[in-house]
Amino acid sequence: MEFSRRSLLTAGTLLALPAAAVSARELGIEPNSNKDQSKSMQAAIDAAAKQGGTLVLEAGKYLVSGLRLRRGVAIAGVPGRTLLIDRSGGPILTGGDVKHLRLAGLTFDGMGLKPEGQGLVALSDAEGLGIEDCSFIGSAGTGLSLTRCSGRIIASRFSFLGQTGVFALDSKGLVISGNTVRDIGNNGIQVWATEPREDGTIVAENHVMRVAAKDGGSGQNGNGINVWKAGNVAIAQNRVSDCAFSAIRNNSGANCQIVNNNISRTDEVAIYVEFAFQGAVVSGNVIDDICFGISITNLDQGGRLAVCANNLIRNARGGRSEGVTRAGGIYAEADTTVSGNVIEDARDVGIALGWGKYSRNLMAAGNLIRNCGRGVTISMAQGAEPAVVANNMIVGAKEGAVFGMDHTETITADLAAAGAKAPDLVRLSGNTIL
Repeated sequence: MEFSRRSLLTAGTLLALPAAAVSARELGIEPNSNKDQSKSMQAAIDAAAKQGGTLVLEAGKYLVSGLRLRRGVAIAGVPGRTLLIDRSGGPILTGGDVKHLRLAGLTFDGMGLKPEGQGLVALSDAEGLGIEDCSFIGSAGTGLSLTRCSGRIIASRFSFLGQTGVFALDSKGLVISGNTVRDIGNNGIQVWATEPREDGTIVAENHVMRVAAKDGGSGQNGNGINVWKAGNVAIAQNRVSDCAFSAIRNNSGANCQIVNNNISRTDEVAIYVEFAFQGAVVSGNVIDDICFGISITNLDQGGRLAVCANNLIRNARGGRSEGVTRAGGIYAEADTTVSGNVIEDARDVGIALGWGKYSRNLMAAGNLIRNCGRGVTISMAQGAEPAVVANNMIVGAKEGAVFGMDHTETITADLAAAGAKAPDLVRLSGNTIL
């Protein structure tokens, strides 16, 4: 199939490509050749950049590696049928300071080789980047590696990658949307920062599935979507399933939103907000068949300030990840409201407030907790601060409704039982126990 200028202009891509088409065939590049065409392809890229046009690749296989992208260049192929196949184990495409770069309809095949420290495509300082309807497959490393980039990664596919699907470092307002990420060795989508800073990446409407933790660890691997130190990140309306650790993990990212995601089958905490985060909203998520639902933790590291609201959490079974043996719905430590959630069939506890002395300004109000081992547990260890448990409905709690804890030790009877008197440390009111 030839890719003509007319077909290019009428294809209806979401990311506008430069109108002038440069035919790769006319520049001596043949699809399905057994020869390494890296030199010819580089010359074609340079020619397209000089003309300000789009390099058009027909359907077929092209054996290339080490190609350098130029500012303003666009490369377009036939989705699923134009394959750039790695020949050396190095990145297929690289580029630095490449403003307004466009890639569309290309498949990057790593042939099982591991790029040296980078992705199949590795870009830095790319302003206004656009990648649409591309595939990144078959590398022992990462699919797409971005450093200090802005722009959009949309409607693309990342699969059978040994490390990460998309790795974005120190981004400047990136959008990662509508992609499929599956069968990944360590992490699906990573949004990282070298130091805590405003990042502003939006990760939305992606399908992320079957993410392993090939390199092990205690949570740095095995996550569907992973944020580290990057602030003001929005993670919304993603479908994430079958992860070795968490579906979504925010480590030390400030003012992040994790909203309206659909999650199932994770072997650790489904949504983890941890370490030195300052501000998080976890809302509207549907979570089913997991080890533990939501954990908002690490006051000892400065982790604080969250809203956990309107989530549906079911079937927290526990016991599938070393270090997380409890099966619960929601856990929180500091300056956090837990409200409007529905939690059903959490084996051990619906809502757990605090751990030891790490318990400050916690409120659980207006939640429905059904068929859990216990309804609510509250840390009453030395150093713990007051908590409020109000206007919740707790139904069918097998061991009882509300208990005071000192770490793993239960130190009170059921505080919601008839005639029970709650210690001054906790404020109980308006709860319905059935």
